[in-house]
Amino acid sequence: MKKHTYIIILSVSLLVSAFAKAQSPPSSSIKAKGRFIKNNIELRFFPDRKSTMKLAFQGGFIVERAIENSTQYTEIGRTKPFTAQQWQAAMDEARTEEERNEIELAKDFYEDILEDTGGSFEFTEGIGELKQQKAGEDFQLMISLLTSIKNPVAAQGLGFAYTDKTAELGANYVYRIELVAGSDVYQIQPGFCTVNASSTTNLTNKVYVKTGDTELGFVWDEHPDISGVDVERTINGKNVKLNDAPIYSLNGKDYAGPKRSGFDEDSLINYQEYTYRFYGYTVFGERVQFAEVTGMPRDLTAPQQPFLKQPQHIKPDEVLVEWEMKATIASDFKGFAISRSQENKGNFQLLHDKLLPPSARKFTDKSFIVGKTNYYLVQAVDTANNISSSFPVSVTLIDSIPPVKPVFIDGKIDSTGVVTVRIKKNDETDLMGYRLYRSNASEHEFSAIKEGFKSIDSTDAIVQTVFKDTVTLKSLTPKIYYKIEALDFNHNTSKFSDVLIVKRPDTIAPTTPVFKRVKSTKDGIELRFSLSKSRDVKEHVLYRKTDLKASWESYEALEIGQESFVDKKANPGTVYYYSLRAIDDSGNKSHYASAVQGKVFSSNRIPPVENLRITSRNGKTTLTWNYKNMTPNIFFIIYKKNKEGQFVQHGKSYELSFNENVTSKINYAIKVFSKDGRQSKLSDEVKI
Repeated sequence: MKKHTYIIILSVSLLVSAFAKAQSPPSSSIKAKGRFIKNNIELRFFPDRKSTMKLAFQGGFIVERAIENSTQYTEIGRTKPFTAQQWQAAMDEARTEEERNEIELAKDFYEDILEDTGGSFEFTEGIGELKQQKAGEDFQLMISLLTSIKNPVAAQGLGFAYTDKTAELGANYVYRIELVAGSDVYQIQPGFCTVNASSTTNLTNKVYVKTGDTELGFVWDEHPDISGVDVERTINGKNVKLNDAPIYSLNGKDYAGPKRSGFDEDSLINYQEYTYRFYGYTVFGERVQFAEVTGMPRDLTAPQQPFLKQPQHIKPDEVLVEWEMKATIASDFKGFAISRSQENKGNFQLLHDKLLPPSARKFTDKSFIVGKTNYYLVQAVDTANNISSSFPVSVTLIDSIPPVKPVFIDGKIDSTGVVTVRIKKNDETDLMGYRLYRSNASEHEFSAIKEGFKSIDSTDAIVQTVFKDTVTLKSLTPKIYYKIEALDFNHNTSKFSDVLIVKRPDTIAPTTPVFKRVKSTKDGIELRFSLSKSRDVKEHVLYRKTDLKASWESYEALEIGQESFVDKKANPGTVYYYSLRAIDDSGNKSHYASAVQGKVFSSNRIPPVENLRITSRNGKTTLTWNYKNMTPNIFFIIYKKNKEGQFVQHGKSYELSFNENVTSKINYAIKVFSKDGRQSKLSDEVKI
């Protein structure tokens, strides 16, 4: 019988920081714990460093006590290690050889600590020797503390134990533990613990059982007051310890993982119940039982895996399912189960009510689904209901009906010559895939170029419906022709699809259209133009803008063959610029047509000025007038008559007057303008 002990990384709360690295400034501390038992309070305390341990062994500890919430501590006792005679007496009084060994181990540790372990070393090897020495010291310290936890006499012999026999029942005490000797290197912090002189600690701890095949496993969360776990069970009427050494669980001070330990035992008898008891040691040297659990190992080994042959469609309404097993069959084998599904990893349905006998090697299925994919599965079952399964295998049904004529969705070709063809998937459940054909002319013979078939036993149940092809773009034939056929798993072939025509991409832009005439009227701006002469032009787009330096904006998509356009949305008085562009069926665009411009004339005249007057004095001539529709958008143009008797533009005013220095005789007239392009008729003339 083989036993396994799992020592999972955990922390013992009492030993936290036992191996802490030196801080700056250096510090050390005393770890303390107490409990109330038999009307007394027992204490345990430990230094956390070897150098502090040496001071403790040289001078001992001072034990002080205060009532909880009080700062007044009173010394109630001191402890010191045993003398040589006391150590010997303790070993002589030990009840067992194991206890004597534990006490002797504590005594040896005490003597080693008091003895300096320095020495010389070579510089090249000094760092390594120092590390080795430090590791040895840490290990010695750990062994000493674990021994003192396990054996109360050892704890007393090292000076780590004190019993307060003067505690009053029901009181809460705070104990402070200090070293008698001081340190020149470390700042030593005293240890503290609070104890209620009436309560006891619950040392039960849950153990979880994991059932295996001829084995049992156990896991428990660490209890802060228990260490050094032993596992026992009753064998032939006696309690037998199963682990050779106590299970101690330690970890570094920075470890923050799960605090669990474990143990397992194999070579057990399945379906036999076993009872286990778990013991641990308290810091006060007591061996306590913290759990008792029962477990029963079970048969978890599945039968050998059946080998399923290819099912055969032997008759129109029968499928024969056959399988094989190795010659040696386990004694607990119970029988076979046959199931079927439409998918190789789907939900398989059992095909019979009872298990087939262990001797069965064939089964006839008369309920298979015609026109569907039928997968079969054979499972072997033992008396413990452990199951092993064959691989699913499909049957090829006898079928002479081809798939329906397939249909293309579309076909596209990119600028690099890659053609993408998409197919509408057929509805047949036994569809195996498609075969793609290509030709450079519809009347030429088509050649098969691609196949996309899935395997009937493939775990990939997707039929390929997208095909890629690569063609040259430099060809005298502008189009490529494709057709497809569909096949099922019996290789029945459908009729060819209709031909799909894919046009090679055109990279030549259309010729540029030309404007022939621009006519501005009061109703709009009329444009006439000659369209692009390219045969593959699909549309012409008219562009318009009001700023010649701005980008062109699409304004109107012309109808096919349209050679004129009247812009009725143009605002009177605003100058508009127009251009035209042709676009072919490949998306190529011509250059912009040379820009033309136009402006809508306003037919709505505004009123002229009234009461135009002129005065002249000392060589200065002043024109004044009245205007009843005066707004910020109104301004006035002053005209004077030239030698030919024609009025020409002479000046401009935003007010109801105009001044200039004139000595000769001049005839004047005024016209009113609006910023939206409207204007009045010329006023009556006046003269000096």
